[in-house]
Amino acid sequence: MIWVSLYKITRKKIIKEMRKYNQKNIKWWVGTFSCVAFFAVIIFFGWEKMSFIRNGVELEASIVQSSDSPLYIVEGQAPRAKHLKLNGREIFIDKEGFFREVLIPQDGYSVTSLYAEDKFGKISEKEFKMYLNKNSSSFALSE
Repeated sequence: MIWVSLYKITRKKIIKEMRKYNQKNIKWWVGTFSCVAFFAVIIFFGWEKMSFIRNGVELEASIVQSSDSPLYIVEGQAPRAKHLKLNGREIFIDKEGFFREVLIPQDGYSVTSLYAEDKFGKISEKEFKMYLNKNSSSFALSE
């Protein structure tokens, strides 16, 4: 009889301790999950804000023929570019990354290349292949 009553008392204490443990365990998991979620959001936000380092320079350019003249204008935008070269010659870029340069193509087949580099060393290149026939007013362009 003594063993049975002792067993009941011990069993009640064990159940009471397990309930406390489960409540602490749930609180611990909620707190841990909250901290992990908080730091994951901070890391994701930082990763997205630093995407310009991963992506490098974005080079957008086009060649347009100026009206009633043999000149062609190379214009576009290269945001985050530190250096921009047209056929090996460095050209000016404004603060927003816009550029505009006059080009005189030679008769026949010619290749015009744009080379952009950002301050982290990422490179972007674009080539325009042109065929110009001065005898006719035809002009072919491919990128």
